[in-house]
Amino acid sequence: MLDKLFFGSRLHEHADPAQRVVGVAALPGDSSIVAQLLGADPSPDVRCAAAAHCTDTAALARALQAETEPHVRTAIATSLGKRLAEAPDAGAALAMLSAPECTDAVRAEVALHAQDEERRRAAIEGIKDEDTLADVALAAGHATVRIAAAERVHAPEPLRRLLEGARDKDRGVARLARERLDAIQRHAEHAVAADAILAEAEALVARPGPIVMAAVELDRRWRALDLGHDVERTARWDAIGSEMQRRFDRELEEQRAHTQLEQRLDAWLAALDPGSATDRLPTLREELLALRAEAGHDVRALARLDEAEQKIAQWEQAAPALAAAEALVIEAEELAASTSIDDAQLPARWQALDPAARITPLAARFDAAVLVIEQRREAHVRASQQEQTTARQHLHAALHEAEQALAAGHLQEARAAADRTRALKLHAGVLPKPTVQRLSRVVNQLIELERWQAFGQHSARIQLCERAEALAQPALAPAALAREVQQLRAEWKKLDEQHAGVPKSLWQRFDGACERAYAPAARHFAEIAAQHKQARKQREDFIEAAAAHATTMLAEARDWRAIERWLRDTESTWRGTTLGSVEPGAWKKLDSRLKAALAPLHEVLSAARREAKQQREALIAEAEGLVARAAERDMPSRVKELQARWQAQAKAIVLAQRDERPLWERFRTACNAAFDARAGSRKEAEKHRRVQHQAYEALCDQLEQLARSTDADEAQLRSARREAQEQWKKAVAEHGPAPAAIDARFRAAGAGVDEVLRGRARAGEAATWKGLLARESLCEELDALALAGQGAEAPAAQSVGQRWSGLPALPAEWERKLVERRDATLRALGDDEAREDHVARIENCAAARRDALLELELALGMDSPADLQAQRLAVQVRHLRDRFKRTAAGGAGSNLQVLLDWCAQPGVTEARDRQRCERIVAALARRR
Repeated sequence: MLDKLFFGSRLHEHADPAQRVVGVAALPGDSSIVAQLLGADPSPDVRCAAAAHCTDTAALARALQAETEPHVRTAIATSLGKRLAEAPDAGAALAMLSAPECTDAVRAEVALHAQDEERRRAAIEGIKDEDTLADVALAAGHATVRIAAAERVHAPEPLRRLLEGARDKDRGVARLARERLDAIQRHAEHAVAADAILAEAEALVARPGPIVMAAVELDRRWRALDLGHDVERTARWDAIGSEMQRRFDRELEEQRAHTQLEQRLDAWLAALDPGSATDRLPTLREELLALRAEAGHDVRALARLDEAEQKIAQWEQAAPALAAAEALVIEAEELAASTSIDDAQLPARWQALDPAARITPLAARFDAAVLVIEQRREAHVRASQQEQTTARQHLHAALHEAEQALAAGHLQEARAAADRTRALKLHAGVLPKPTVQRLSRVVNQLIELERWQAFGQHSARIQLCERAEALAQPALAPAALAREVQQLRAEWKKLDEQHAGVPKSLWQRFDGACERAYAPAARHFAEIAAQHKQARKQREDFIEAAAAHATTMLAEARDWRAIERWLRDTESTWRGTTLGSVEPGAWKKLDSRLKAALAPLHEVLSAARREAKQQREALIAEAEGLVARAAERDMPSRVKELQARWQAQAKAIVLAQRDERPLWERFRTACNAAFDARAGSRKEAEKHRRVQHQAYEALCDQLEQLARSTDADEAQLRSARREAQEQWKKAVAEHGPAPAAIDARFRAAGAGVDEVLRGRARAGEAATWKGLLARESLCEELDALALAGQGAEAPAAQSVGQRWSGLPALPAEWERKLVERRDATLRALGDDEAREDHVARIENCAAARRDALLELELALGMDSPADLQAQRLAVQVRHLRDRFKRTAAGGAGSNLQVLLDWCAQPGVTEARDRQRCERIVAALARRR
């Protein structure tokens, strides 16, 4: 009342809810008035403001239980959660969080705002609504809170919200959500696949025909599904498996009986021999009837028996023809034993026999006898052919000699060689057509040459005269005409050397023709000489004029660019075609005179250029001196002033290109160096980056050398790998991240070292597998000695211990099994009674060892020999039956255990089975 009298009515008691909201903010948070307004004020906005301002957790808890407005409950829960998160009494806060009346919204606020790890964990464990957990996982500031909340989310929709909201914020939460969504999807897909497999299995049980491979495939597909918690589908699968196992048992019995029948039938058919079946035909008939009765309704066996019956009937019909065939074989053998080369029409007579009588044994004897006769006949023919070949070789040699003599123009040698070929032709037999043609060609050429030898010289000289007379036509150029005349005279001289005594009239005719043909060329050469004389006069005048002008230019004011241009034009005119061409000797003299006339002007120009070169050297020195003064403000203007002076000198006089280019490059380099001096800090930074780059590259080189090293052991490689990784991390911490290319190179080098370590591990495993097979092979050697009846004193048995100790070490379990097998065999070798028991054990284990190899080939997806397909099918059916009988807690042994059991069982392996075992070991090594 006193307050109202002195200060008027308070705002939290104002009739307007908006004023009460303002009044609540002015009250202390632990005030009873705030608690009263929170629980009793009629306005939801006032209650929300009171909830946000109240610090009394008990009052907030009571108000939360009594409040019905949703947004007011949200405000109370938010405030209560924050107060519990900040409450100093952790025990009271944990007790309130575990109370059943505490809502998920309150716990969510505590999880989001509490700094105490235990309080956050209790809040998250108490939240039951997965949507709230998803909100906490998306909004929490601590990674541990986010992941703890996400761990309790299992429903698909909240998981999708988590995945979308945390994709770019928290990879751990996103990965957890994605994995659980994938698991839910996989479970649904596995359920659909399981229903399809169950339907296929139920239909497969009732399907006729072979179903083993289909059942194996269904079992593989079922085992690939993760359905351990699905009791109903697992029970259906077990029931189907039991029904399928009963069918497999029935089919196995039928298969066993069919296999035994096939084996007996194979043995009986293999024993059928057309050569020795004549006396046994009645017995074969009885055995055929017995096999038909046993086959019953087996269509395949009956078909094979029908074929055998047809063969027996054919043998009965072919009995008389067999006798005739045997008589013919005896006759052929008698002819083969004699020296005759006539086969007495034996092949035709043999082909005339009944094909059924030409059985394989008789045919082999007949072919051998005929082959002997044929070889004897061929030897006689070869001897005759050898004589003809020798004579033919001599004939070809004489023919070649005649051809070579004709080509060289030696007619006498060619005539002698042709006479020898005529004598050898009688003993060479029938000559090939090309040889006959060569003989005819040689004879004809020899006759022709002998006829033409007499008048060849005269005809050749007539032709030379005609060619000289034909040159009188003005068709050729003067130079070509001179060459042709010279060539004709050379050919005439060559004929004179071969044959003298030419008529004088013929020589006068040839000489006159050559003179008349050469006359136009002589006139042309005279005209060329006159032109050269005129050109010499013009060039002498040009030299005199140039010398006079050069003297004038030296006396006047010197324009260097004009002097250089006039010298260039004078040289161009002198080298051009306007002054005419002269002889090479005259050209050298005239060119020397011109150079002497222009020499003073060239010397003055060269002196001016040397002076200009010195001036430009001075400019270069000034520019280089500016590098040390690069920090001065006027340095750029001074560089520009030097460049202007350079341009002025370049316009005044032009240097030779070989001088101008190097000087300009030096001047430009000096100017650039002056400007580059201002960028020293940037170069230092670049140098620092380069040093850093080199450090990274050195680490990459170190790792790459480690990957290529072959002498370091595994411990050294691992230590060096760790040291390089630590140096890399230290370099990154000091200098910053490495460039992407170098970082990729370092990772690749590290992967290379890891691959070397893995390769060495694989090599060790390969040595272990090799040691296993080597020990098993030594055990087989001892078993072979036991089967052969030898004792422990045999050399092979005595050397087993030494060879055993030289093999690579094996794991303890593997070593124990093989040592037990070895010791048992050694004991059996030392005792006759124990040897018999050991031999019996070897025979008993033969089937188990064979089935073990088949089981390993089945498990590894490898092929088995064709003759073991029936046993492979039996093992496959048994394996499938055992698989259906197994409970969820059971299971077959591993492939490695099967291999170890095979090695531990006594026995002797054939070469083929040894190769199969090596392939199995290689497959197991690859899978490990």
